[in-house]
Amino acid sequence: MASSLQTDVLIVGGGPAGAATALGLLTYSGLRVLIVESSDLSAVRVGEQVDPSLFDLLAYLQITREQLEEDSFIQGYNTLSAWGSSHISSRSSITSSREAAYQLDREKFDLLLLGKAAEKGAVVMPRARCMHFQQSADGHWTVQVKHQTRGELSVQARYVVDATGRQSSIARQLGIGAAVKDQLVAVGAFLQVGEGGSVRQEVMLETVEEGWWYCATLPNRQVVTTLFSDADMVKERQLQKPANWNALLARTVHVKQRVANSTAFGSPWVRGAFSKRIDTTARPHFMAVGDAAASFDPVSSLGIGFAVSSGCHAARALCQLDEGDGAAINTYQQSIDTIFDQYLSTKATYYSQEKRWLTAPFWQRRTATTY
Repeated sequence: MASSLQTDVLIVGGGPAGAATALGLLTYSGLRVLIVESSDLSAVRVGEQVDPSLFDLLAYLQITREQLEEDSFIQGYNTLSAWGSSHISSRSSITSSREAAYQLDREKFDLLLLGKAAEKGAVVMPRARCMHFQQSADGHWTVQVKHQTRGELSVQARYVVDATGRQSSIARQLGIGAAVKDQLVAVGAFLQVGEGGSVRQEVMLETVEEGWWYCATLPNRQVVTTLFSDADMVKERQLQKPANWNALLARTVHVKQRVANSTAFGSPWVRGAFSKRIDTTARPHFMAVGDAAASFDPVSSLGIGFAVSSGCHAARALCQLDEGDGAAINTYQQSIDTIFDQYLSTKATYYSQEKRWLTAPFWQRRTATTY
């Protein structure tokens, strides 16, 4: 017979969005929180550039800069861009004109948030998957969870939060569809820079006919290099294969120079990078946060900031709902919709700056009003 656990809020996903939601709930309410995470928390995470507004969100969650592990944030990463021409220029995020920026060590940051949630009382269950959801007439949930070592568990929760990332796996299990706006994917690799190679503390973007490249320095003389293109193009041209990926990299003007004298850890990986949103009001006592609620083109630099801010707002909405405010989730959804609509408009303007490959499928799609 399966063991049984009871909680107020079941958060599925232990990334920044899920952890921020948990911290918001535990800081500003008495609700009990259980976080179920499918991984063992050891996955390598891509570094990300953030602006100083993230520190305001952390302060709201009662995390001070002094509590951050050394080198979690490295100040002063310059972002260079060859976008619209082969000439290199500095750029800020398409959603922010703030010049100050920090390169975020995702592994340290993610584990910090999750650790702080555990310190405040969250039960964190890694290596576990939610297999089946059943909702009663009063909106409460019974969720069958399969743990790698503890076996099957039955979790009773009043609220469920989908924090599973861009795939919105819980929303899909519940039959909640997503409005997907494109088919962007990332085809990338982690590279180790040899002793003879130079390591520049900067981020580089470079457009090509097939899409655009992203290159950023990571700790320990590592570099992440990623091609962003469309899924059908990657499949048709087999761009995930090392020979094809390397051949396309060799045709770049600037990125190839930044990865000279480096060696890849393995074959390129492929991850979704598409823009989409879901309707988090589709089921009672359900919410989605971070990429599970709305996901953005990485060129926007909205990822981590939105993940944490949406977690903070979702926690507040859940507190209000628990106190009897039936409109709280609708208000949360309206804020997501506003952010996403503004993002789509700004993204279209930004992509329109590249006019060298107007007949290429990747760029044609991003100038089409229906894409």
